Amino acid sequence: MIGFDRRDASRTLMSEPAKNFEVIIVGARVAGSATAILLARDGRRVLLIDKDGFPSDRLSTHIVLGGGAKVLERMGMLEMLERAGGVRFERSRTVGPDFDYSGELVRNGADDRGLCLGRVLMDAAMIDAARSFDNVTFRERFRLTDLLIEDDAVVGIRGEDASGVHEFRAPLTIGADGMRSSVAQIASERIDAFGRVDVRCARAYYYAYFEGVARKNLGDELVAEFESAPGAGNLVCRCENGLTVAATAFDASEMQTFRTDLASNLRGYLNRSFAVGKILEGATIAGKVFSSGLLNNTYRNPVTDGAILIGDAGLHVDPLFGQGHSMALMSAWIVGELAREWFSNGRGNAIPVDMLADYTRRRDAELMPYYNASVRTSRELPLDKGSRLAHRTASREQWAADEMIKFSQMLAPRAALSFRFARLMAAASRAA
Repeated sequence: MIGFDRRDASRTLMSEPAKNFEVIIVGARVAGSATAILLARDGRRVLLIDKDGFPSDRLSTHIVLGGGAKVLERMGMLEMLERAGGVRFERSRTVGPDFDYSGELVRNGADDRGLCLGRVLMDAAMIDAARSFDNVTFRERFRLTDLLIEDDAVVGIRGEDASGVHEFRAPLTIGADGMRSSVAQIASERIDAFGRVDVRCARAYYYAYFEGVARKNLGDELVAEFESAPGAGNLVCRCENGLTVAATAFDASEMQTFRTDLASNLRGYLNRSFAVGKILEGATIAGKVFSSGLLNNTYRNPVTDGAILIGDAGLHVDPLFGQGHSMALMSAWIVGELAREWFSNGRGNAIPVDMLADYTRRRDAELMPYYNASVRTSRELPLDKGSRLAHRTASREQWAADEMIKFSQMLAPRAALSFRFARLMAAASRAA
């Protein structure tokens, strides 16, 4: 059980000269640092903590899709991340056994390019931007041990670092601490908050960096593949320092065999692909092979009195579509837009859940179409008939490909596919 460690009782609770904040954010990576930046710009006094030290790596997608890149652009962070080494992918291609379509992400005056950047550089840049604000206090290597709860409301945190045990209070605590969120688990155990629904991912995921990928094989392009083997998927994109990240997804039951020789099996799985194997011809693996392990899609009710969950803590999705970064950034943006009203109208030690409910409504309206698409694909290994038909339809007409790409880039949340697209799907289905 995560909670207050009895060993803490024998330690001295350190006195803090400014222990009260308006917002405490637990987790300082993409979701947490973005939220800290947005709230600090609005004048809030923010405490940002993380159990890790920085810079440091984390197993994660490297992809910020177009919808997430739009948030970074509005925040003024996009150019900074490009200077840190991020590669803007200008084209999206989707390949399968009976479909192959692509589209430009800069067209008709719109720039919908995404970004590919590893976590060491991305997290460090985001945290540096957050801590540049005088009203942001950043504490790394600080471990959350408990939530402060009064009248079933979260009113702060207790944690420890090398200097001892500390308590901090705020009317709003934000859990941005990932799919295994300590904020969510502690609040669930103590006040039955943040109810969750899990859907197991049918696939396992492995990725590595490659060096020496020829430009003639891969430009600044995101390539995603489906069904190169039953239930399999692959992804490849250029990232920082001249490297290319390539990932494979496959039946989770094969994971134990795969682990017997990671590098050789990764190359073997990528080589059986429709396009990725040829893209990586002549390239070599740089460093180790990484695994995300066995995962769930997880939906959590993201609000309770005095606290909310953002990013993977509230909505964690199968990594097959690379949605995690973009969901984190888009949920942070929603908090930034709503927070002023919360603090203007909030009273007492904790912002009440009925005020925070606007966050749930906005998050679910904007992000659940993508989450549901991920759940449909990750629950079973083969692509369902509807998804496969949609991909085949996109191969027929460029305008249809552009609609699919817009949805896959998280740029069209409410009207994923037009009536015109549905008519084309119906015609393709009849023809089949």
